[in-house]
Amino acid sequence: MQSITITRPVIIKVKVTESYKKTVVLELQKSVQRLETELQQLEFQNKKLSIAPVKPNQQEATVAKQQIQSEIAARWQKKQNLLQKIKAVGQLTPGIEVVHGRVESLVELKPGDDWNKVMNVEILIEAGKVLEIRSIF
Repeated sequence: MQSITITRPVIIKVKVTESYKKTVVLELQKSVQRLETELQQLEFQNKKLSIAPVKPNQQEATVAKQQIQSEIAARWQKKQNLLQKIKAVGQLTPGIEVVHGRVESLVELKPGDDWNKVMNVEILIEAGKVLEIRSIF
């Protein structure tokens, strides 16, 4: 076999700008608003279960209430995490590079190729444009 095509991980980095910070904060704020809406709905369901008359199967009502309370706690924790991320984004210094994500790419591998150069690749983006494709090792 002379060559083989494989997939490799590619790290996506973004050069921080004020515009990038604003965009990320807006996305995070939308997620916080969505979670707040979900929390309000869950609180309403929780109140409904609390004031409902005793049902023949009280155990089902108790389990349902516990599930709702668990969902409330999980969403509240997600909201707190998002608020922390908003703070962290606000503290980012323009010009630094942050990891934005990871994608896969195809690469043809041949005998004699340097494995480190083939596998350690990252892409730097600024303002939606590719600035650099790097081989890191």
